[in-house]
Amino acid sequence: MNDEYKGYRITAWPERDDTTGLWNGRFRILAGDGAVAYESFAEPVDDENKAYEAASAKARAWVDEQ
Repeated sequence: MNDEYKGYRITAWPERDDTTGLWNGRFRILAGDGAVAYESFAEPVDDENKAYEAASAKARAWVDEQ
């Protein structure tokens, strides 16, 4: 996902952990000038789509707190 949200650009993606087999939802939030404002991940889950959704939700929650 690459989405605009409240003046930020959010990029979220699922990433599989080879060791555990779980999916990590990772995300990066860019400020209006393109600088990375925040980058993190959601808790690991057993489904690729759930990982993506969790990362997206966590990124939007971070923006909402700003």
